[in-house]
Amino acid sequence: MFKNGIKNLAVKAAAMLSAAVVCAGIAGSYIRPVEVSADEGLYHSLYDVLRDRSDDPENFMSQELFIKRIFWNCEALWGINYTYGDQEHNLGCDGFVSLVLRLTLGTVYDFRSDWNDYWAKYDYTEEHIVAASYVDQYEIFRPGGTSVTWLYHNYVDEIVEPLDDRKFVESMDNEEWIEYLDDIGAQPGDIMFWDEDKDNKYWTHISIYAGIEDGEAVMWHASSVKGYVCKQSLEEITLGNQFLDYCTIMPMTDRPARAGLTVDAGNDNNDCTYSVYWDLSCDYFIGRISSGCSLEEQEYLDDFALYPNYDHTAYERKLILRKEVTPYTPDGSESPYDGETMFYLFITIEPYDDQKGLLKYSVYGVDSIRYYGGGEIKDYDYRNGEPVITLTDFR
Repeated sequence: MFKNGIKNLAVKAAAMLSAAVVCAGIAGSYIRPVEVSADEGLYHSLYDVLRDRSDDPENFMSQELFIKRIFWNCEALWGINYTYGDQEHNLGCDGFVSLVLRLTLGTVYDFRSDWNDYWAKYDYTEEHIVAASYVDQYEIFRPGGTSVTWLYHNYVDEIVEPLDDRKFVESMDNEEWIEYLDDIGAQPGDIMFWDEDKDNKYWTHISIYAGIEDGEAVMWHASSVKGYVCKQSLEEITLGNQFLDYCTIMPMTDRPARAGLTVDAGNDNNDCTYSVYWDLSCDYFIGRISSGCSLEEQEYLDDFALYPNYDHTAYERKLILRKEVTPYTPDGSESPYDGETMFYLFITIEPYDDQKGLLKYSVYGVDSIRYYGGGEIKDYDYRNGEPVITLTDFR
């Protein structure tokens, strides 16, 4: 479950190809063949590959932020015209996926778009050549470079382990899709490779799984049928398209553990309300949780995600808790904050197996090292998750 690493041969081959192609005649280009740390086995997700290819792997963006940016950029490309040819201003399916990743990783400059077209600039000094295509330091190609087939044969089961072998999906309806995606642990952001026949030689299409929305399994892609970048149901794809009969899903991120928060007002029954953030500066708001009222913002905190740490030995999450002086009101009016009462909440789940583990949590003061409380839960079902982490008025 916690395999990490990459096949040395695949990485060395890509680096050798980069240097060989450029030395053959791309004068003036800056070449930095990708060096990736390698262990036995495959990477568990594409996120791990990109993190290790970055300049600062230990401070690379979190998996959760990475996925949020993926979908921000899918939305930014909605409506861009589909093309079979040059992808400088329009997009094919492979160009859509590569541009989303480049926007997410910050290797596109001066990006602009309107309803039909886009414009982007790239920094040649930060690129090299792989498979006769310009790629950034993460080896993500520009729109129009390489192909879906090249990506499949060079990444799936070579660099990243797929969630399942190729699946025959023709005529699968929405319920069958949801059941299948749940069985293999597919997550929003995962890459979907599509084929029309059994020969495994030429892969037809590529898309980004978008999750379950209003009970429907959906994906983002540049659609030749629709004629533009869009979000579309998987049922519509497999019931109405005669060329997308097989699918292989490659994980973009790890399958997260689940946990949630609950609030105990204490014996005096005073209301206890916290705003919860990702960061100490409180720029990234997650939601509010309260003992005094039911909040729409509280629903996410009943079941949030924890991703594996750097070496995949445990699931970890750090949150910032900000105590509200007065209860938050459902009418939308803001409550004043007491800026002195902020806390770190550290959460760890150490797995026993693929379903159960030991959950531990601790609360510390932001302005001091004072320990305010915590607990342990043995045999915790971290796949299904429950709101078991208890917050109280720590003051």
